[in-house]
Amino acid sequence: MAERKRILVADDMEANRTRIKTFLFMKHFDVETAEDGLAAKKLLEGGGFDLLVSDIEMPNMNGFELLAWTKKNPATAKMPVIMLSSLDSPEVLERCSRLGATAYIIKPFTKEKIDEAFAKAGL
Repeated sequence: MAERKRILVADDMEANRTRIKTFLFMKHFDVETAEDGLAAKKLLEGGGFDLLVSDIEMPNMNGFELLAWTKKNPATAKMPVIMLSSLDSPEVLERCSRLGATAYIIKPFTKEKIDEAFAKAGL
C-alpha cells in the first residue's frame, strides 16, 4: 500500500480548515492544520509534508510571507504550494506565481477547484 501524502492547511478561519481537511481526508490524505502563517512555519520546520495549502490573509505571518519562506528554505523549496484566497486580481495571481506557488484557488472554493489544484501539484 502506498504511503499517504501529508498535507498542511494554513488558514485563519476554522471553517475553511475543517472543510478542506474533511475533503482531503476523504481522498486519503493525512492533513494537519495551522491557524496562521507562523504556526504553519513551525510545523513545516518539523518536516515531512508533501504539500502546503495556504490562505493569503492571515495574522502573524501572511500567506505571501509563508510562501516566500517555504521556497527559500532548502527543506521545503521543492514542495508544491497551493495558495487560497478571496483576493481575485491579476496582481495577486502574478505575485503568487513569482513567489513559486504551484496553483491558486479563489474563494469560495469547490471540491472541483481543489481537485484541479492538486492535479497541478501532481497529487
